[in-house]
This record gives sequence, structure tokens and C-alpha cells, in this order.
Amino acid sequence: MARRKQTTTRDKHISFRLSEEERFKLIDKAQRSGMSVGDFVRARSLQARKRKAREIEGASALPDELRLAHQLRKIGVNVNQIAHHCNRFQVPPPAELAPLLSEIRTLLNATWSRPRG
Repeated sequence: MARRKQTTTRDKHISFRLSEEERFKLIDKAQRSGMSVGDFVRARSLQARKRKAREIEGASALPDELRLAHQLRKIGVNVNQIAHHCNRFQVPPPAELAPLLSEIRTLLNATWSRPRG
């Protein structure tokens, strides 16, 4: 006779609200880590490190280049979400995406080619 696995009974429920974008990010991160959404949230929330107050406050006083890098990261996340959605549901990218990416490239080239100092 096979032994039964000893498991923790998870009979308590916690719910929270997310925007559609946050929900998509959460599902994507869970899938990329090879976990279910519940396991991913449980692991991340129970193993999270505590942030110091100074780390949180310092985010508003970023130099221009770091602020730009932060904005670029946010744009990249959005583009990645669009690509993931298109690949997942086998739909072509929106027609507005190509000119937008071209404009972003132009702005990046202009930004990085200007003298710093």
C-alpha cells in the first residue's frame, strides 16, 4: 500500500484586486517560473524581504538618466506584454505598433547620441 503524502491543508482564502495589466504580468511571471499563480504568489509573498523606508523614499529623487532608464524599462515591459499576448493567442501585432516602435528608436538614438556632462 502506498503512503499518502503529508500535505498542509490550505483552507484559508485571501483575495486582492489587480488591474488587467498587473494580472497579465502576474500570470506571465508565474508561467515563466514554471509555477501556478497561487504557488508563485505564495512563494513571493512569504519569502519577500523587508524594504527599508529609505529605499522607497529615494525612488522619487532619481537623476534624469535614471528616470529615463526607468521609463524605458516601463515601455519595454509594455512592448513585451503585447508580444506575449500576440504569441499566446496567435494574433498579429496591432498596426499602430510598428510606427510607435520606430518613433521610440528615433528618440532613443537622439537621446544616446547627445553629449553628456
